[in-house]
Amino acid sequence: MIKVFLAEDETIIRQGIKNNIDWNSNGFELVGEAGDGEYAYPMILKYQPDILLTDVKMPFMDGLELSRAVKKALPKTKIIVFSGYNEFDYAKEAIKIGISDYLLKPVTAVSLMESLKKVADQILEERENSRLLERYFINYEKYMEFPDKTDYSGVDRKLIKNFLKTGNAEECSLFIDEYFEAVGKGNYNSLLLRQYMTMDIFYCVQEFIKSLTVDEADIPADLMDLKRITKAVENVETTMNYLKELFACALNLRDKNSGDRYGLLIREAREYIGENYSSSDFSLNMIASHIGVSPSYFSSIFKQGTGQSFIEYLTKVRIDRACELLKCTTLRTSEIGEQVGYNDPHYFSTTFKKIMGQSPKDFKTRVSQENTDA
Repeated sequence: MIKVFLAEDETIIRQGIKNNIDWNSNGFELVGEAGDGEYAYPMILKYQPDILLTDVKMPFMDGLELSRAVKKALPKTKIIVFSGYNEFDYAKEAIKIGISDYLLKPVTAVSLMESLKKVADQILEERENSRLLERYFINYEKYMEFPDKTDYSGVDRKLIKNFLKTGNAEECSLFIDEYFEAVGKGNYNSLLLRQYMTMDIFYCVQEFIKSLTVDEADIPADLMDLKRITKAVENVETTMNYLKELFACALNLRDKNSGDRYGLLIREAREYIGENYSSSDFSLNMIASHIGVSPSYFSSIFKQGTGQSFIEYLTKVRIDRACELLKCTTLRTSEIGEQVGYNDPHYFSTTFKKIMGQSPKDFKTRVSQENTDA
């Protein structure tokens, strides 16, 4: 059974969803319900549902806040959001959080069941994949004794992730050759090791492709079929050829999705800046380390991809946020400066004036006057 939890503040709608869905016969179990996110959250932690159904607009803690908290605590839980707000900002935020589906009200029993079944299929596929990987891992732990002196401690996920973000299809062959050389001939000649390693790399690549949000029709079904791995690992040559093909496919999908090989890196950088710009010690080195590239390389591709240097972009983000705070809060200029990453009030005012052509104080006065006149 797939466990489902329902969070909806409108009693009539909540009861309608609860009573109009034939949960059990469709393979679902409704384990709990709540009228607001604040009340729902501890119940969700207790029942650990596979799927959370939640409205966007609820008192105390809205659906997006609840979704962020649930994704952090229970990352495997899938979330279906329904809302009466047909606005792009809500959908954009939902996508950023990692929500599985976004339904506009009024939600019919048919459309909800379609969404539930689609998400349930994803859950069942992930469970099967995890079961297969666990089986390989147990075999690897129980029976594997590496004859080579190489200290093999598993797949280097960070190395693979960085190559998928920055490499190109022409480099796949060399990357796999060097990876196998590092593993050690005595190790990769073992069938069990090749099974374990290939399965682990497969999931690394699969996770990467899912992060691209590409059209499923563009993903070669045979290449992403777990059953193919059994045949692919028959010998070292077939294993290497399969992995080279797998990496080339992922990189081609990345470039098709982003428009260029740097698109994914830049999108990740922008998200990280958006989350950390308020830190006064935020730096180029920090973001380069987070993304997994050298500072000089990051500086080059960021400038190439955005037309702005890292500092120019960060400053623009900070000043834009400062303008929002000046418009809608009564905070002092120095307090606003601190909130957007400037501990020195004088430096904040100087930077603000350079970008906006007027001081923060003059900007606030002008905005207040415009609001009064309106």
